[in-house]
Amino acid sequence: MIWADSAKLTLYALHGHVPSLNPGDHAGWTVLARLWLAVTWWLPPVYALNLLSAVAAAVVVGGVHRLLSRWGERPAAADGAAAVLLVAHPLWWAAAVAESYAPALAFVVIGALLLTRRSVASGVAAGVCCGLGVAAHAYAMVLIAPLVLAPRRRAWPALAAGALVGAAPLWLAVWGSPENPLTGYLSGGGSAWSWHLATFLDPQRVLRGAVLVAAAVVVAVGPLGLWGAVRRVREGGVSRHPAPPLAVAALLCLAAVLTAYSPYRLHLMVAFLVVGVVLVAPPSLTLRGCLVHVALQAALYGGAAIAASFGGLEDLGVRQLPGRHNARYFLWPPKTGEHSAERYAGELLAALPRGAVVLADFNPGAVLRLAQAVGDTRPDVEVIPTAVDDALATPNAAATLAERIAGFRRSGREVVLADRWSPYYRLEELRTLGYTFSPCGPGLLVRESGDSQ
Repeated sequence: MIWADSAKLTLYALHGHVPSLNPGDHAGWTVLARLWLAVTWWLPPVYALNLLSAVAAAVVVGGVHRLLSRWGERPAAADGAAAVLLVAHPLWWAAAVAESYAPALAFVVIGALLLTRRSVASGVAAGVCCGLGVAAHAYAMVLIAPLVLAPRRRAWPALAAGALVGAAPLWLAVWGSPENPLTGYLSGGGSAWSWHLATFLDPQRVLRGAVLVAAAVVVAVGPLGLWGAVRRVREGGVSRHPAPPLAVAALLCLAAVLTAYSPYRLHLMVAFLVVGVVLVAPPSLTLRGCLVHVALQAALYGGAAIAASFGGLEDLGVRQLPGRHNARYFLWPPKTGEHSAERYAGELLAALPRGAVVLADFNPGAVLRLAQAVGDTRPDVEVIPTAVDDALATPNAAATLAERIAGFRRSGREVVLADRWSPYYRLEELRTLGYTFSPCGPGLLVRESGDSQ
């Protein structure tokens, strides 16, 4: 199990959460994940869905190599592009966990390959892939739009018909969508989109965000990738992309949006930028250059994680979760040996009093709900995975949490906070409101002052 969105999406796949217009539900990914679970029925579902991302990322790497060759790029450029994507930090990271990025990009690449053919059937199939790509992640549109709007494109009716079918996981939600299996909410219309915009986009982040986005792309391409791009220009290489101006404009628009986006998702979202840059201007590398690039990038990522740990920056200034080493978790893409989420869920669920209510925020809450779903563990326990997030959205988060705690305690139920991270759980403020805490695994059992222990 992996924290946050990975646990959420795995839960969506297990419940078949489609259709949905909510941008955070990635309904196209759920369709693919359900099919994948049927094909890999003998594997544990959490493992199988992590594997889906690895397979999808491999399709992206191999598919981009094939696509550039079909566009007429030199072998050195196709090889260099594949080498860059193979160890590009955002794609490598996304390949290791159940996420929507690699599958969305795989749909884009397969659709682009189909567009190189001239038949009506391939046009329809390309449209289906494009529709599913957008349904898997909305940012896939940045790569798809320049391809389908390119001059000389004559298969628009076939493309449109296929895209309508592929995007069905989205537009079918106009007639209603199921209850969210994580939060229990019904969301997917204009309110969901406005909430996402208000929550994740902040124009005040633009300057700092521009530095972060540029740095993330440069790190993903790597020093040898950049050298390969310069070498290609010196060799007189021109872009073989069907619509270079449209592609560059679309990438600049996405980059502008990402500069204002919440920084904790940038390490994955720049995958769309990196793939787009490689398609427009693939670096030219020899076979030896490709091998050195792969080794160098792995060393850079591992070295950065080690340096952050020994330099006192192991938390990277982001949300701390029980047992998670942030520097290793975010900077080193492979997730082999990353068991902090499942250890956390096992320890907390085992320690909970019978019939307890767990108040959580999204990160641990999604993991707890997933652990209950895949292991049929502690069905007597109620986990409210966004209780803290809802409270933080109010003017007085501590008072809101205290009111909710009091309501459950009046009904005779024990209340446990899923985590001990004070910036979210307002522990000091809750103490001033008359609550005390005792350890309950990695969480905290809530008591009122004067309760008998």
